[in-house]
Amino acid sequence: MVTLPGLETYSSEQIQKVHEASRAFTHYERFVPNLIDPVGFHQQRHQAWMKAAAATILESAATETICRFWSDTADEILKRAWSHFQLDQFPAALFALGKLGAQELNLSSDIDLLVVCEPSVAREVERKFRKFRKCLHHSRDLGLCFRLDFDLRPGGRMGPLLTSPDQFEDYYWSQGETWERLALIRLRAICGDQELIRRIEDLARRFSFRKYLDFTLLEDLKSLRSQVHQFGFQRQNNQIHIKLEVGGIRDIELFVHSLQILNGGKLAELRIHSTGLAIERLRDAGLMERADADRLLESYWWFRHIENRVQAQDDRQTHFVGINEYPDLTARMNEVNRIVTDLLGEPVPASPRLPADQAAQKKWLKKLGYSQESIQETWPRLISATVLSHKNDRDERARQELLYVFVEELAKQARFDQDLGLKVLEDFVRSTRAKATFFTMLLRTPGLIQDLARLFSLSPYLSTILVARPELLDHFILRTDDPWSTEMETLLQQMNDRKLLNEIWSANRFVADHDLNGLFDRSTETADEICRQLLLQLKTEFPASSLEIIALGKWGGRELGLRSDLDFIFVCPKSPVEDDFKVARRFVSRLTDPQKFGHLFEVDLRLRPSGHGALLIGLENLHSFWRDQAQAWERQAYLRSRPLDPAIHLDKSLLFERPITERDREELKTIREKLLKRNANDVIDLKYAPGGLLDIEFVCQIAFLDLGASLARDDFANTDVMISRLEQLDQNWRSTGARLRDLYQRQRLFEQMLQLAAERKQNTMQKGKPVFERTARLLSMDPDDAWLEIQNLQSQSCRLLNSLDPTGFHRS
Repeated sequence: MVTLPGLETYSSEQIQKVHEASRAFTHYERFVPNLIDPVGFHQQRHQAWMKAAAATILESAATETICRFWSDTADEILKRAWSHFQLDQFPAALFALGKLGAQELNLSSDIDLLVVCEPSVAREVERKFRKFRKCLHHSRDLGLCFRLDFDLRPGGRMGPLLTSPDQFEDYYWSQGETWERLALIRLRAICGDQELIRRIEDLARRFSFRKYLDFTLLEDLKSLRSQVHQFGFQRQNNQIHIKLEVGGIRDIELFVHSLQILNGGKLAELRIHSTGLAIERLRDAGLMERADADRLLESYWWFRHIENRVQAQDDRQTHFVGINEYPDLTARMNEVNRIVTDLLGEPVPASPRLPADQAAQKKWLKKLGYSQESIQETWPRLISATVLSHKNDRDERARQELLYVFVEELAKQARFDQDLGLKVLEDFVRSTRAKATFFTMLLRTPGLIQDLARLFSLSPYLSTILVARPELLDHFILRTDDPWSTEMETLLQQMNDRKLLNEIWSANRFVADHDLNGLFDRSTETADEICRQLLLQLKTEFPASSLEIIALGKWGGRELGLRSDLDFIFVCPKSPVEDDFKVARRFVSRLTDPQKFGHLFEVDLRLRPSGHGALLIGLENLHSFWRDQAQAWERQAYLRSRPLDPAIHLDKSLLFERPITERDREELKTIREKLLKRNANDVIDLKYAPGGLLDIEFVCQIAFLDLGASLARDDFANTDVMISRLEQLDQNWRSTGARLRDLYQRQRLFEQMLQLAAERKQNTMQKGKPVFERTARLLSMDPDDAWLEIQNLQSQSCRLLNSLDPTGFHRS
């Protein structure tokens, strides 16, 4: 650790000079001797700060040495606090970024930190780390220790406070942007688990330094320079911002770090944290003219001296200096600008943003194709919603920039419903306006803006989720899930989040690829995982229970779509005990209990044996029920049964032991007739209409049972599987099965798009209504063409089904 002259080595005249230049020094001199600081972190900090401030004002040490001393002090305090709060007992690690990562910390800088830990200990580490953070924060009694900043973690302020190694890798290698490659150059381990440190340092190094040059990288870097100077700060009269002005500290850092990532993939000596040392290495490698490098290095440390000098006055984070205070400052900045511009180009003026006045804005919106209602009603409310922030000017600029970008992106979603998108954007902005960081985060992730614009324009249902729960965006960005909690309340919230996120992810993908099987697989896997985990958690409370779940209906057939119910029954391998009944009741209650955004799932238990019998049944009794008692329609429904636990053996051959009788046929024929409902002239029911989805499923199941097409143990009988088996068994099905399968799949495509387009779950579409028109747009169809196609699909299905139905059902 480097040292600085002790205060006792200065003369009284020198100390007086320090007092005159620094009100904070005077305060700490009086404050520290009387400070009651049980752990000593603040006291150590204040004493070290006074040394650094005196050395800066009296110029008794080089600025590079002062910054290193102050960085070492911060390191030592962070390590002591890490140990004090027992964080060293876990597989976790603390990393510095920014100026502390470079070991070039200035006197009143925020400290940029990143915490990584293994998921298995995340909850306990987070609990202790919050105490760590609180202890080092500002205290009325102890004064400022450090402002800890975690905004550079994966996902920024929207990301989890603690990052797992897998989240770190997934985020940076799937979504990491150029500015984050620059930021991770200065990632440096402070303390923690050594194996974890090695892994994270290796990931960061490989992310920042690539072996092969990315030809878009230089353009990204040029764009970054413009963003820094356009949006980083608000200029003040007769003041110069030593950090963010053109040719200032940030320009030098951006230039140096750009050269590092452009060349560090091949030159290992450039993979270093220190900006000052990197300039020397770039010079020695011949990547900078020696004269330019020397001048840049000299200017960098001179700027850093001014920065420390300004911050020494009040121990306050400021970078403004009087325009005439340092006569050589402007000339130096111009010279830095010349050097930087050779690589990164001139800062580009701000691109056009929101038109200045209301009339111009309305003209702009009309040109983009928004309706008169949106222009006259939605837009005035949207533009009038202001941010709530301590830095209102900065955040208001970010809000207006986001509005411009988002409104333009919504206009590109014209095949959906841009007016709906604008209305949802209004609700979203109002729900997040107290969290202005949303605006900056979205502007940094244009891909996310595109995803949200599409969701807002196509689905009131999914949009409402994000409006009500904007915090879900962090998981949406990271595409990762936290480990399941062992606390029931937290677990239920995680399950609710995971279900909602799956619907958002799946819908976004489904709209793009129209892949029904992919949608069904993702929805079914999510339901399986949630229910297995919930059952496992409940069994820890009632260890005598051996309860298992048999999925039925579309869940059992792995055809679960958006907003689907869960049909199931409970079974026990042996006779049920009291704990089994308790688990069953709690399981249903937890799935259906209201949460912040509704319940987890709607459930249907009507298919339990005898329809109104016990909530659960022994597996042997279920098999007996199938063999001896179940009516034909019940056996038909159980064709799609599937145990969540693959260790449970369902003997589906028992469903086929009794043949279908004439009485069964008549009963099934009556059931089918009662289920079906004629469409009105302007209404189509995708589920219950003749030839609709339920009709196809019903006839397939009757025929399957009638022909004795028994299932192997591992089979699940969804509609597609049934049709394939029936094609193998019967000539009529062989000639019509492929067409019926296509008709069914196409109607399911309409059904799933309808769930996205509607505000609430529904099976009917009404001609001319916005919901139907949105549904047609999701399929890139003209509404009139879509209406005719659905009518034809059901008409053709009905004709085929009436010829295939073993009950002899005919309906005109």
